[in-house]
Amino acid sequence: MLTIYPPREELADLLVTGPFADALRVAIQVRGLSLERLQHRLRVRGAPISVTALSYWQSGRRRPERPESLMALAHLEDVLGLPETALSRLLGPPRPRGRSRRRELSARAPWDGSGLALTAQHDRVDVAACGGVRGVRSRQVMKATSSNVDRWILCHETGSSQGNAALPALTALRCCRVGRIARERTNGVLVAELLFDEPISPGDSIAIEYELIYPHPTVEHTHFRRFAERVHDYVLEIKFPPDSPPASCEQFASGPAGTEMFGGARPAPVDTWGYAHAAALDFGPGLYGMRWTVAANASGSSTQGK
Repeated sequence: MLTIYPPREELADLLVTGPFADALRVAIQVRGLSLERLQHRLRVRGAPISVTALSYWQSGRRRPERPESLMALAHLEDVLGLPETALSRLLGPPRPRGRSRRRELSARAPWDGSGLALTAQHDRVDVAACGGVRGVRSRQVMKATSSNVDRWILCHETGSSQGNAALPALTALRCCRVGRIARERTNGVLVAELLFDEPISPGDSIAIEYELIYPHPTVEHTHFRRFAERVHDYVLEIKFPPDSPPASCEQFASGPAGTEMFGGARPAPVDTWGYAHAAALDFGPGLYGMRWTVAANASGSSTQGK
């Protein structure tokens, strides 16, 4: 018997399994934007693309290959509220006739799902003595923008080539439960449903909490979130071991096109309890995060933050 999944559930699977055309088509459907509206938003970002090209991409008749098309695809991922490389990684190797460059995964980038507007986000990152991330506890407040919203889709990229072994364990802590989980071994991608206790209606809000725990500290010494839309309140806390403070810690932000904001990176002091924090009000779209380096004599330290 053939099972037909709602679009949000279908998208969660397609972001892992592909193919590219189907994932793009369903992502557009979930986001609820016309091709004309998508074209307008891309043009505003300096990435013009024709409606015909977008139509061909989602039907599978063509795929983005030229440098300008791949640049537009990167912006399209952001407009659709998808994590960085969520679609481009489904393209596979470039065809022999042309050259393309797939962007490297650089850090974890959860996706705030369609039908929900993120209003507040609080991330607390637990760092090991070696400088790698041991876990992330997140609390987020969202408001429904469509009817019968009953889940949030988490797409988590480790940024590591270690594959499935590096993927974290997901635990729902408040007002949600873990639904289906899909894991993509090659690129270290975790896609999961966080199901609400009850569907929420337009204008209603919900606060959920969840936690990601890694089986061993990550290689990356950074944590950031990419916001496709403006968020009213974002707080990021980094918890270092009190007896193993970092050699340096800084906060950074960039706009949709990757340009630095606020005059570049700024130092983030670490208090006597081992905490550093950064806060942003009415931020986005863009990327906001922190990165750090470890002392030369730190336990297991071999890689500095990116």
